[in-house]
Amino acid sequence: MQREIIKPCYVFEDNGEVMHAGWARHALFNYNEPVSKTHGRHGERDCYFINSSEVSLYLSVENLGLEFAVKIAVADLKRGGVISDYIIKKLNFIKNELPQSGDNGEFIFNDKRLQLQLTNSPQGRFIKCDFIDFAGIKNLYVNLVLKKTVGESLNELAPFERNRKYFYLKRFVPNFSADGVIRVGGLEYSLNEINSRAYFDWTRFSKPRRHNYQRLSADCMIDGERFSLCLASRVGDNRFGNENCFFTGGQIHKLSKINVKGDPGRLDRPFFFQGGVTAVDLCFKPFTVGGKAMAAYMDKTTVLFGRLFGSINHAEVGKPLNVDNSQAHLVFSEF
Repeated sequence: MQREIIKPCYVFEDNGEVMHAGWARHALFNYNEPVSKTHGRHGERDCYFINSSEVSLYLSVENLGLEFAVKIAVADLKRGGVISDYIIKKLNFIKNELPQSGDNGEFIFNDKRLQLQLTNSPQGRFIKCDFIDFAGIKNLYVNLVLKKTVGESLNELAPFERNRKYFYLKRFVPNFSADGVIRVGGLEYSLNEINSRAYFDWTRFSKPRRHNYQRLSADCMIDGERFSLCLASRVGDNRFGNENCFFTGGQIHKLSKINVKGDPGRLDRPFFFQGGVTAVDLCFKPFTVGGKAMAAYMDKTTVLFGRLFGSINHAEVGKPLNVDNSQAHLVFSEF
């Protein structure tokens, strides 16, 4: 059973436990973090994925307990190849706070190799990054403005089965275009509102144990309309909702259980995603370069780049949605 939340509510009740579990089409969950029973010990992840026909950029900023990380990968979709790097810092007493509101707030990080600025505004986001000796061989420069577009988003709140002080809060927002430049060494990629798309993946959580997480995502154009996909393994209590959904024309369409066949130990081989009798029948084929999977390996996170084949048949859409040859990627992480 999936419970749709249609009215604004707080994440936590006065006693610090999860209030209303389920999912929503808009950001209805008010993250009143100070009330939580696990206040001060929440994990945080802000993740951006920006792509055009030539390039994909993965950027994740993470607060995981006493560890802070920035992970960046750039995939050249035209020539083939991925370059990636990450920085991990052990935290003692001071935590690098990420913005809690999508409409305002700023995050700035500086060290000897990386200068990163993330700024939120009601109109969109601003990303500026200078990464010296990126992957040990090149410098990375990113200067992008993400402009909001009209559309729904996935918002999900799930407690853990035996203790509602633990929670998993997700926002998947495929409602941005990008304008600016990505420069890696001698290669430069120009993005604008016409040729680019971007999504924002916002996660806050407190968990009693570590999880292995896997998510298939796509953000592309199909038959003149933007198509975005999120199929993910569950964290928390899945009686109230899950992350499985897709977007067309700015509207979210929820999916239930998805069966996945694939070997994370063999990333050069296809992965298969099926749900219902014919509702979801997808094959993800990874790009390969020199016989090896086109993937970025960043500590406990792997991002695999490839294409989707198959179709989605959903009653709300009215006709099968053919996704053949659509850009897509798989994210594997442990947190």
